[in-house]
Amino acid sequence: MADKASDHRHCPMCGKAMGSNERLCSPECEKSMVGQKKKQQRTMYIFMGILVLFMVVLYATSGQTSCLGSTPS
Repeated sequence: MADKASDHRHCPMCGKAMGSNERLCSPECEKSMVGQKKKQQRTMYIFMGILVLFMVVLYATSGQTSCLGSTPS
């Protein structure tokens, strides 16, 4: 009984049982996974772009004195 449970895996996309040597259960799941990875990559690039932009703005404004935290000399 334990052998039958150990000789299969489940598809990471849809959860269907499949053979132990397969990565995905069907071409549809493979297409879905490719789309998901592209979306994750695009989201990462957008996040990194916003982070770089924030750092550039922070660097550009760091030389200016703020009226909130500075005392007149």
